[in-house]
Amino acid sequence: MSKVAELAYDIEQLYIEGYSPKTIAAMLECPLTMVYDWLESNSLAEEKVVPAEWEEAFPNEDTYFGA
Repeated sequence: MSKVAELAYDIEQLYIEGYSPKTIAAMLECPLTMVYDWLESNSLAEEKVVPAEWEEAFPNEDTYFGA
């Protein structure tokens, strides 16, 4: 396995374990951009949620009807 493939595998495993991109970059001693590039290439890039858009999409979020 090539070094790049090993790094990609390590990024994947650490991301699955719940580590943040910054933590992954520090742990693997690689550039943060490399971690973000891997996330983006695997459609896992973190999306920023704009509060106004969230309210528009889920206007009754605070309403709980119980089970």
